[in-house]
Amino acid sequence: MSMSRTFDYLVCFSVYSLIILIIGKSSFGESDSIGKFFIGERKCGFWRLFSTFVGTWVSAATILGYTGNVFENGTSVIAVTVIPWFIGAGLLYLISGRIYDCDLLTIPQFIGERYHSRFLRTCCALLLSGGYVFYLVIQIKGFGIAAATLLNIDYKVAIFLVYLFILYSTFGGFNSVTKTDGGNLIMLTISIVVVYFVVVGGIEGSGFLTNAEVFSRNAAGSGTDSFGNLMKDYSLTMYLTMFFGWGMGLAANPQYLIRIVAAKSRETARKVLICSLVFLTFFYFCLTQIGLGLRILFPYLSYYFGSDDIFVYAINYLLRSRFSGFFLISVIGACMSTANSQLLLIGSMMSYDVAAQYGKWKKTEDRILGLTQLFIFLGGTLALLLSLNPPSNSLFFGADIWGLFSAILTPLLYGTLYYKRATRTGAWAAFVTGVTGTVLLQPRELPVYWGFPVTLCSTLVFVLAPVLESIWKNVLAKGGHLET
Repeated sequence: MSMSRTFDYLVCFSVYSLIILIIGKSSFGESDSIGKFFIGERKCGFWRLFSTFVGTWVSAATILGYTGNVFENGTSVIAVTVIPWFIGAGLLYLISGRIYDCDLLTIPQFIGERYHSRFLRTCCALLLSGGYVFYLVIQIKGFGIAAATLLNIDYKVAIFLVYLFILYSTFGGFNSVTKTDGGNLIMLTISIVVVYFVVVGGIEGSGFLTNAEVFSRNAAGSGTDSFGNLMKDYSLTMYLTMFFGWGMGLAANPQYLIRIVAAKSRETARKVLICSLVFLTFFYFCLTQIGLGLRILFPYLSYYFGSDDIFVYAINYLLRSRFSGFFLISVIGACMSTANSQLLLIGSMMSYDVAAQYGKWKKTEDRILGLTQLFIFLGGTLALLLSLNPPSNSLFFGADIWGLFSAILTPLLYGTLYYKRATRTGAWAAFVTGVTGTVLLQPRELPVYWGFPVTLCSTLVFVLAPVLESIWKNVLAKGGHLET
């Protein structure tokens, strides 16, 4: 990388860093209570809620993983990811009213109080926090790839930078997170639109790119031999059941549920959900066209780079312009917007749903807030260490984490809200089944996505356990009567 380019990128990064520091500093004094720190005291208006909802949605898995997989496999990726995501968002809309009416700060709190089980609350918090630590690895990897390219530094140095950024923006609590999400979303939207016109505009005669367009333009050259492998490798049943990874995992994901709770009204939450899907439709259209366009322009990249690296490499080296630095910064911002939301959840659940439930120490709000920041630090540090050896495909690694959320939270959340006969025994049976099923089936090659049978089984035992309990109690009652 030339010195002039490095200098340009360094200036962009310095300006961005200064803005993040100012925003973070301005929010430190605003979160002096648990309610403010966790959910912004439930006063989040439309624009801030919209920014943080979309900002949390659009992660490294979206920018780098999704676009890179479109580059490799074409539009078939939409069936595995975008469609399940949108269906999951529809389910969020259906429960938005009920979840908003719950007086809660965390999702494990809701489950624990519903079933009067402190231990179940703790187990849920530990499981979700562990899942988010692993998902943070994706965001840190995305930041590392972009920052390493941007500043011409080693990947390990780059991920240490994101570690500091995420910690700083999260220590200010929910208000700090939502403010940074807004700025990052504006940058990312501008970047994606510009890159779309650069890529698609660079293809002569193109208007709307499709898989057929990729094949026709590269039929005589290289790059089509591996294109579309996703369609060949996965059956229709795999496509359909993938919903129980991305789709149901999103529908039961605390990072979105908490944003519904944080809204200033039920109407605001529902309006944000609808508007977010409209915006994301446009967003994914642009990303899909960019992925297909890069495949036409630079088909050989698939031989040298993994799916997560293609986008950044193309922007920096093949589509080089003064705008490249701004775009790479926006990728960093997208990673941060998701990472700080998840890190805040780790801190809040570990302090409020785990540490605060045990011991005889005085559980004041100041002490809980201090613990929250401690767990933010520990969660971020653990994710940093795991990021030294990250997964190769962020998109499908993230799907497996959300598959675990689907298996556990589908019955514990949706079942709790809609199944009137739900009992503590059923909740525990669903939790144990979900964890056990994930451990047994996730490593195996199945004709369906592993999250489908596991979620089905956990939901089934959740529903049947109260029925079996009732039958057993009747048997005991009749036996006792006869004995008397």
